Amino acid sequence: MIPDAKNLPEARIDRVSGAIVVPMAADKRHACGVVTSEGKPVAQARTLLSGGRFTPDPDAPCGPVARLPGRWLYAGVGRHHFGHFLLECISRLWALDHAGGQFDGITIIPMHGRDIAAVIRRRLGPLLDILGQGLPVHLATEPVQVDELVIPSQGMGHMHWTPGTPEFRAYVRRHLCAAIAPEGPEKLYISRRRLKNPAQQVPHEQQIERWLSAAGFTVFHPERHTIAVQCQRYMAAHEIVGPDGSAFHMAPFVMPLGTRVGLIQRRTRQPVFDAIARQITSFAKADLWTTAALAQLKTAPAPNERESALPPELRQLRLDLREAGFI
Repeated sequence: MIPDAKNLPEARIDRVSGAIVVPMAADKRHACGVVTSEGKPVAQARTLLSGGRFTPDPDAPCGPVARLPGRWLYAGVGRHHFGHFLLECISRLWALDHAGGQFDGITIIPMHGRDIAAVIRRRLGPLLDILGQGLPVHLATEPVQVDELVIPSQGMGHMHWTPGTPEFRAYVRRHLCAAIAPEGPEKLYISRRRLKNPAQQVPHEQQIERWLSAAGFTVFHPERHTIAVQCQRYMAAHEIVGPDGSAFHMAPFVMPLGTRVGLIQRRTRQPVFDAIARQITSFAKADLWTTAALAQLKTAPAPNERESALPPELRQLRLDLREAGFI
């Protein structure tokens, strides 16, 4: 099967004996993946990256190749960025419940030049442990031949693939909700204010936090908490508001079905925003409300005396939040 970036593939599992997992090349093309023992690329092992790009097929390795005995599941590309890790790496793990038989582990191709091992130790390990059902993880930094490699289709991914397959949606909810219990407030505002990169922050977000706090929302900075705590908060909340971003790739995995979600568009990339919105409604059947006040100005409301110092987009956001009943 040759994957298509505009159409999420139906769930499929390929099994290849003697497959060779080839690490990512050092150039900018990101070539990597799987070839058969005869050196033929396996199309299903391509990983959908952002921008509708797939990892190019690798060349068959020259010279001796290490051996990985047993039966392993191919998980695709792992990178340090949280959102990309969710979309590009865990999305094949659904097959652990569908392939039948026992696995010896999971193999991941690290993004070249990134220490994904350190990221897994510090942040992503617990998530991988739950969704990987405690199996060992082999990071393919060198070519390795696997006795039997199970290669599932991606269960979700960037853009047109964000709604996920029924198999993947059911898998992540079943395993995460079985491992983690809800704990936290009923109203949650997911903030980006403490992210280190200013380009990832939202202008005037401290003011937005004040408005939501006054309305009974707890301000939550997910990057300051473990994966388990993040899931606990999303599972407990009945109303969640925040700017679009990686947290809204994670939250729909576990939020209660029908959760009231207020998604604030923080950038002008409309297709990216729409893709996140589709994931929220697909995974959680959410009652979704959106506003583009910060990204695309509407006719700004006339300021009153107290709000005269606010920029017009912030006045519009406050009006939108009020009309939606969040503040």
